[in-house]
Amino acid sequence: MIQLRLCSVLGLLLLASSAIAATVSYDWDVTWVNASPDGFERPVIGINGAWPCPTIAANVGDTIVLTINNLLGNETTGIHFHGIDQINTSWMDGANGVAQCSVPPNSSITYRFLTTLMTWANTRMVSEDP
Repeated sequence: MIQLRLCSVLGLLLLASSAIAATVSYDWDVTWVNASPDGFERPVIGINGAWPCPTIAANVGDTIVLTINNLLGNETTGIHFHGIDQINTSWMDGANGVAQCSVPPNSSITYRFLTTLMTWANTRMVSEDP
């Protein structure tokens, strides 16, 4: 009887946690923008025409769906997420050319993964010149 109740409680907890989790979607155009990150204006990588880049807001247990559109001209790019345990999605994270392929110019990729920790992400590309 106790085992049946325990299983029922665990089942309800699992259902409740999946009901609370959300899918958080973003669509980012990666472009060159003029900004002054160190006090001197120059072309830098921006998201949706802005720098600094936007924040991804999600809770642990949420699924993040992030589409990036590489509009950097002739540069490849990608995004690397620090501190997210890519459980069963290791190909969604890593340095370009190591754990994932770079996104070619005028191409897109959609990252989809479960959040495990809150942390930060950064872009990677072959060249820093516009």
